[in-house]
Amino acid sequence: MNRLAVCLGAVLLVTACAQQSFTTPDDKQPARAGVVVMFDDATVNPADARIKSDGSVTWSNNSSFRAVIRFPKIDKTRLDCHGKLRPDWQFVADAIESIPTSGDMEKVVFPCSLQPGTYPYTISLFGSLADMDNPAFTLSARLIVE
Repeated sequence: MNRLAVCLGAVLLVTACAQQSFTTPDDKQPARAGVVVMFDDATVNPADARIKSDGSVTWSNNSSFRAVIRFPKIDKTRLDCHGKLRPDWQFVADAIESIPTSGDMEKVVFPCSLQPGTYPYTISLFGSLADMDNPAFTLSARLIVE
């Protein structure tokens, strides 16, 4: 009888926890002048980074892979780079992408100010430079510039 009571209590506890909703703390954060976006093998934090229009963004690669950050189909007129993307970023067709970064918290900083708006981007994770065009994983996130 005691085993049945313990099992029933465990089932009720698991059911109660499963019904509780969890939200990420960055959902309601105000725009900041400087944001650090950390990513690993499966997550981007914050997934929605809110920055001020003259703010800066730094990505930190905490994964076990090499990574490239890519802003697909970005309108170049919305950037205030003054031609200074290099050495860490480059234009590729209608996109902007970072140099490949390795794990161990290697960082890359976006060199431009962005006009207000929402900028979706991807983080491609791959094992070697030969696999850059065939990533093992792709993470999606957004910059929200206010």
